[in-house]
Amino acid sequence: MNKLKYLVPNSLTAFSMLLGLISTYYSTQGHYDLAAWMILWGVLLDKLDGTSARLLNASSKFGAELDSFADFVTFGVATAFLLLFSLRELDLVHPGWILASSGVYVVAVAVRLARFNVVKLPLQDKMFYGIPTTVMGGLLATWYLTWGELGLSEEWMAPIPFVLLICSFAMISNIRFPKIQATKSMPLNLILFACVLTCYTLVPLQMHPEIIMAITSSLTLFGVVFYAVNPPTADPEFEEEEEVKPQPSF
Repeated sequence: MNKLKYLVPNSLTAFSMLLGLISTYYSTQGHYDLAAWMILWGVLLDKLDGTSARLLNASSKFGAELDSFADFVTFGVATAFLLLFSLRELDLVHPGWILASSGVYVVAVAVRLARFNVVKLPLQDKMFYGIPTTVMGGLLATWYLTWGELGLSEEWMAPIPFVLLICSFAMISNIRFPKIQATKSMPLNLILFACVLTCYTLVPLQMHPEIIMAITSSLTLFGVVFYAVNPPTADPEFEEEEEVKPQPSF
């Protein structure tokens, strides 16, 4: 029975990886909206597998490595394929630029996941260093869906190659970014709960991507600014471990 508890989070992780593969297939077939929604489904599952692992006390090195592979497929490869295939024929987006920036983005995702699987950093249980791949994949997918939902012009997508380069830097940087978790502030907890509930409602219904984008963008910006103004302090007794130990992926 003790071993069976690991099946729940690992199954959710494996399903997230499969959604990434399905999203990649949809992108190659021209079904870009479905591809983007599959990525957002992967975001929801990525949060669920971590929550279930903590509730069941089923965290493991195997699960951490599997989670990294799933993140690479869904928020790295699938996200890059979505933008590469959907924008390569737009007149204002040079195919060479979108191909190059997509490649840089995928490599940045791999570097981030590999880095944080072998390096232990201060306050790692409370915050991320750099923007998580899950957040970045979700932001890019919702931006694409919002572009189509609002019927925006082609000019809105012209900067995407440069946006991908900025996203790549943000993921591998040391920007402090708080983890979404309960705080001592009840109003803030209620806001976070409402935001999470809204996303878990709209994504399965495939409705209002502009609302999802507004929520994720606002929370991301707030998190970055908050930790920039109020940087967390590390434990003075913390010493970076020289021994390489697998850590949960981000």
